[in-house]
Amino acid sequence: MNKSFVAALFLSLGFLGGCAMPAAQSGGTTSAAGSTANAKASSAEPAGAYRTVWVAPQTGSLLGGGAVRVPTEVQGNDERALLGTIDQLNAAAGTTTERPFVIAAVSRSTGVSEKELQAQQDLLRLQFGQLCAINAIARGDSNKVKEIATLKSQGRTWTQLAAANGMGIATVVQTARNANEMTVNSFSNTMERAKGGQQKLKELGVKIQRNPNS
Repeated sequence: MNKSFVAALFLSLGFLGGCAMPAAQSGGTTSAAGSTANAKASSAEPAGAYRTVWVAPQTGSLLGGGAVRVPTEVQGNDERALLGTIDQLNAAAGTTTERPFVIAAVSRSTGVSEKELQAQQDLLRLQFGQLCAINAIARGDSNKVKEIATLKSQGRTWTQLAAANGMGIATVVQTARNANEMTVNSFSNTMERAKGGQQKLKELGVKIQRNPNS
């Protein structure tokens, strides 16, 4: 057999094999990519279920500020619902304008004075969402607040802490939810009244100066 013919035959077979290989590899890659895409799709959060907000660092707190994911609507009466409501309270308290409304609402919902809440934050370095849940579980017993905060920092869940103090998690959720709803309502009403007042001042020709700290 002619040597040049054999060499050409091997070259042809090698070329055909090389063409076939990428096709098989391409099929495998597509399958893997498809699986990854499906995994991401299945674990994706429902559209509109969360919003990203910036939470400023709390005064006297060791916790820094940053962007957090906050549920726009928190339903249920379980651990997850409580965590979502705590996030909402913390996000509101991270703004200069809403912070006083959060403190007042947590005070009313837990029965703990605003002065005591501020003292707790300075001592425990916690945000008002967590303090709302802790005081709900402590039921006004200031001696239990630090104990509950310590156990929480050691990894206990809110459900476990509530049960250890003879309370269901649903009660804690409702207390936090009441505080959050009071915050939203009081803040919204105040802003509406302020808007109306500003409009009247404009009609009187009074120039409104922006507060640089707001």
